[in-house]
Formats: sequence, C-alpha cells, structure tokens
Amino acid sequence: MVNQGAENYKVKGNDEFKKGNHAKAIEFYTYATEMDPNNHIYFTNRSNAYFKMKIYEKSYRDAGKAVKIDPKWAKGHYRQGLALLEMDKPQEALKAFQTAVDLDSNNQTYISEVARAKGAFMKGMSQAEILKTDGNEKFKAGQIDDAIKLYTSALKAADKDASEKGNQIKADIYANRAACYRQLYKDVEVVADCTAAIKLAPKHVKCYIRRAQGYESMEKYQDAFNDYQQATFIAPNTPVAFQGLSRVRTALKSIGKM
Repeated sequence: MVNQGAENYKVKGNDEFKKGNHAKAIEFYTYATEMDPNNHIYFTNRSNAYFKMKIYEKSYRDAGKAVKIDPKWAKGHYRQGLALLEMDKPQEALKAFQTAVDLDSNNQTYISEVARAKGAFMKGMSQAEILKTDGNEKFKAGQIDDAIKLYTSALKAADKDASEKGNQIKADIYANRAACYRQLYKDVEVVADCTAAIKLAPKHVKCYIRRAQGYESMEKYQDAFNDYQQATFIAPNTPVAFQGLSRVRTALKSIGKM
C-alpha cells in the first residue's frame, strides 16, 4: 500500500531536483524515507541527489539501502556503480554495473557503463592482466575452453615481464588455468600448472591446494598430503586444506603408509 504522505514528499523532492536544488531535494527525500523506510525508490532518488552534489559516499550508501530493500532493483545497482567509479573503485563499479545489466539486459545505459568501468579498471594494466581478466569472465560464465585459451595467451604475454610483479601475475594465471583443468578432470595438467606457479610464487597457497587435489585424484596420496600440509603452514585458517589433509591421511592409513 502506497504511503501517500511519503509520496507527496517524493514529488516535492523531484520538483526541487529538477530545479537544481539538490540539498532541498535531499531534505524532502529524507522525509519520504522516514515515513516509508521500505520504499527503495526514495533511497534511489536521494542517492541521485547526493551524486549531483558530489557526495559520493552517501550516494553509494543510499543506493546500497535501495538494493538491500529490493536486490533486483537494477537502477540501485547502477547508482552504486556510478558512485564507486567516482570513488576510484572501478573493479567494484564494474561488478555493480554488470549486476544492473544482468537484471535489465536491454538497458543501453547500463551496458555502456559496464564498458566505461571496464576501461577504467583496465587502465594501466599489462596485456597479460587484461587477458587474464577476460579469462576470469569466461571461467565465471562456465566457458572453460575459452578461458583456457585466454589464460594461455596471457601466459605468452606475461613471458615478457620477468619482474617480481610479472612473476606473480604469471603465477596467478597458471593458478587460474589449473582451476579450469580441474573442472575438466585433467589432473596431470592441474599438477603441471600449479608446479609452474609455485616455482614463480613459492607461497601461492591456492596452487598447493589445487595441486594436492590433483594428486589426490591421481591417488598420489603422499604428494597430496605434503601439499595440503604446506598449504596449512602458509594459511592456517584454510578449511579446505585441513579437510584435504584429513582425507589423504585416512587414505594413507588405509594402505599402511602412515
């Protein structure tokens, strides 16, 4: 049921907003939110007014309140993205805009903002990092073969950078490609990529875990045990490593090797 008093304040706020009186609009929108705190549109409107005043943290906060009330409110996610871009958080903005597109796939404004945020996020990135990011998107979409191709191209591009940062990027790409191979049950490839990553970044805990999983699937339980154990040394609060350690310990005991 519509709260008419709140609606009246929203209308007044809209009128002031159109006049460029954004502070006055915020005042009226605030009255509306107080009278009906469960209406996501009031928070969205106030978010827009704060944005016009360049008060981006409050704009983001109000957009967040809107999507908390209605998680499928595309405009709320869009407004979060706009504020995040101005707050120099392009990666988070990209996620917000992408959510808006997922909810309203025909909205050209949302689509164009995804492209703008992606450009801001990738600004200053190396070719390897850009390819890695594209690979991540394919992986999340379940397009594993395409992700592997992109990660392979990223590795070739990363070969040009032998710096510490370059080695870390390359290690992460190997780790991501290993995750793809894991999805395809290609355990030999999982082990090979994780081994390559660990040589570049000896404390890459994800690779110890993924290599251990590969060894475990190949019934190389002692190798799996060693990797799970190393993962627990590097990151003591990693449940998946402790769970794996417990499994392979049991397997080793069952064959009389522990």
